[in-house]
Amino acid sequence: MKKKFLKLLVLSLMSALLVSLTGCGEEEALYYEFDKDAMQLYTMELINEYGFTNDIEQNYYLNDGSDLQKSAVSGFLALQTTDHVGEFEGFGSGEGSVEFKNGVDGKVVCSQICNYENRDVKVSISFKENKAFELDKERAYNTLVNQAAQYGLDVTSYVTQMYGSYEELDMTSMDKFLDSYLAKAYNERPFEAMDCEVSAVYSKKELVAMAGKNTAIGMGVVFAVLIFISFIISLLKYLPLLFDAEIRKKRAEKKAAEAAAKKAAEDMIIGAAADDKGDQAQAAPAKADENLINDSELVAVITAAIYAASGSGVRGPAYTASNDKLVVRSIRRVR
Repeated sequence: MKKKFLKLLVLSLMSALLVSLTGCGEEEALYYEFDKDAMQLYTMELINEYGFTNDIEQNYYLNDGSDLQKSAVSGFLALQTTDHVGEFEGFGSGEGSVEFKNGVDGKVVCSQICNYENRDVKVSISFKENKAFELDKERAYNTLVNQAAQYGLDVTSYVTQMYGSYEELDMTSMDKFLDSYLAKAYNERPFEAMDCEVSAVYSKKELVAMAGKNTAIGMGVVFAVLIFISFIISLLKYLPLLFDAEIRKKRAEKKAAEAAAKKAAEDMIIGAAADDKGDQAQAAPAKADENLINDSELVAVITAAIYAASGSGVRGPAYTASNDKLVVRSIRRVR
């Protein structure tokens, strides 16, 4: 039973592996059919057109050009000012030099590798399907048929005699001739270039280093700003003192009153203590029920001593509560 289970497990794993390999080998189905060689050739033409522009052309394309012209020219300018790729050396060839994939909104992206002096550059142009091309192609064919009939020729012979000497026209078949004819005569193709993306090719090591550098710079700026904000917040407590003279005056008066009250209390306590000692030395022993000091004076002395000990100033009547919740309600002499 155990061996049978192991066999089933191995077979399942092998089947899953084969399915995954089959899926990896399949090419992505593109949004519409087109001649890949023609799209690659047109991509190279656009690179030659917008990759080598003078100041007048750049000013026009960047300010009044189409989305394709603006994106292409700005991208090629950034190659020199930001990436410093150097001089153009040629188009890449071989495996991986060109790639076709689906883009957004039904567009197909053709990516062409270009070799520059310092590093390679990847130029990706998005193409939208030209649905009117087949109709224009049929009209062009009918026009050629009518022209051939005027000379008593069939359309193939007429096309060969009239256009066979043009190297830029593809004469291998009538269909390819019409494609190249519309492209050269009317700049019309089965696809329309919509926008361009130009980017320098960096290795993974370079990308990781750039990402780390950008992260460090960003975090440094954030911490610097936070420290600066904390410093500004710490200074806010001084703003009332700087802009409100009345507050400064009240604080100064309060400090002076506290100091005067404290000194007065200390003088009162010292004077009362001295008087008490003199009375004890001169007076005869008092009777048990004799009042040695006036009650009101005793209350004032003890209250002043309590306020002086607690560090507070004069805060109203003698019988009010202090900051430490001490309340003097009445004072009686113990017999």
